[in-house]
Amino acid sequence: MTTSSAPDGEELVHTKTLFRRYSKGPVMFNGCSPSGDVVIIDNISQRKSYNITGWYIERETDSQPLLRYILTGQFIIPPLTTIELWSSTATPLPVPSETQEQQQQSFVCIKTKLPTWNIARRWSVTRLFDHTGREKAIFSHKTLTPIDEGKNPQ
Repeated sequence: MTTSSAPDGEELVHTKTLFRRYSKGPVMFNGCSPSGDVVIIDNISQRKSYNITGWYIERETDSQPLLRYILTGQFIIPPLTTIELWSSTATPLPVPSETQEQQQQSFVCIKTKLPTWNIARRWSVTRLFDHTGREKAIFSHKTLTPIDEGKNPQ
């Protein structure tokens, strides 16, 4: 962490945000916005589709209670596919076609009925569980503030 002065004489505080992800298999988180707009899931398998019907996402943040979202209907994620689960109040961003062609990956945007995935001010932990309750993936973020300076982040 460092501080510096802005041209108008105000002091600016520089922060650092750490993102971590872990998965048990090829279905994993690609991202979870701290603003609560979107949760992104990837199937990185080159050949296998996964039926994730009945799987659920739990998201815990520093500012709001635990949220649980169940993937219902026939929820099958094909090989090399990214699923963006947008909150009902957010606007999905278009994926540039050249990016899609370069990566040879499919992108699917789904507008959920959730008003938000919960805002995270300093930290969040998002977990993906299969239909039996086994944890399959984790995505976390932590924003280090000047108070955290000199501490070893965990």
